[in-house]
Amino acid sequence: LAVAAMASPSSSRLDDSSVNQALKPSQWLSPQKLESIQAVDDLTLDRLENMSLEKGAELLQQVYHLSQINHDVEPSYVPNNVQVYVPKTNGEKIVAPINEMIQLLKQQQNFGKDEVTIIVTGLPKTSETVKKANRKLVQAYMQRYNLQQQQQQGQKYNKDSSEENRQRTSSEEDYSEQAKNANTQTGDIIVIDMGSELNSFKRIALLDTETTGAKLGRWIVQLCQELQIPHETIHLIGQNIGAHVAGAAANEFTRLTGHKLRRVTGLDPSNIVAKGL
Repeated sequence: LAVAAMASPSSSRLDDSSVNQALKPSQWLSPQKLESIQAVDDLTLDRLENMSLEKGAELLQQVYHLSQINHDVEPSYVPNNVQVYVPKTNGEKIVAPINEMIQLLKQQQNFGKDEVTIIVTGLPKTSETVKKANRKLVQAYMQRYNLQQQQQQGQKYNKDSSEENRQRTSSEEDYSEQAKNANTQTGDIIVIDMGSELNSFKRIALLDTETTGAKLGRWIVQLCQELQIPHETIHLIGQNIGAHVAGAAANEFTRLTGHKLRRVTGLDPSNIVAKGL
C-alpha cells in the first residue's frame, strides 16, 4: 500500500463518498500514514480510549476503508454461551453461562414476580472506564428497585395503620390505583455480559448482531415460558453495540410469540457494525 501511495500523483484527501467509491488509499492517505496504521488485530480499545475523540475517529475510519479493499466486510462473529449474572440486594451475584442460568433462576424464590430488566452489555471490560460505566448502570436499577420497594412497604404500613381509609368502588379509582402501583414496581436484573466476549476491535466490528440477537430472543422466550414471566414486565436494555443485539432480540421474541416486550432501550447505539458501515 505504501508503494502504491508513493507512485500516485495525488495525496489529497477526498470526502467520504469519494472514498467509498474509489477506495484508493493513495488518494486520501500519505505514505507515512499508510506505514503507521496498525493491523486491525493490533488495534486495542485501550489505545483508542487514550486518544482524543478526533484522532480515534480518524484512525477507525482509515482502518475501516483499508479493510474494504478487494473484499466486503460481513458480520461473522457470534458469541457462544455468554456469561450472565444476576445481582442481588445483599451484594452477591448469581453467575453462570447463559445456557445454565434459567435452571438457576428457577431455584430463586419470587424471581420475576414484578419487573425484569435485562441488560445486554456491549463494551469490553478491559477498560476501567467501561467497568465503571457497567457498574453504574446496574447500580442505578438496583437503587431504583430498592427505593420503590421501600416506598411500597411504607405505603402498605400507612394503609394498614390508618383507620380513616375508605374503600374505593369506582372503576376510575381502581384504574388510578393500578397505574400508581405500575409506576412503583420492584424488580429483578439480569445482565447478559456480551461485552466480556468483545475483547478486540475486530470482534466488535464483525459481530453478527442479527444472529446474536435472535439467539438472545429465543432465550428470553424460554425464560418467560419456564419461569412464567409475563412479557409485559420485561424491559430489555442494550448498551453500545448491545443496543443492536437487543433490538434484534426483541424482533425475534415478537416473531416467535406474537407479543412485544414491554420496553426496549438502546443506550449509545454503536456505529461500528459491519452491515451498517
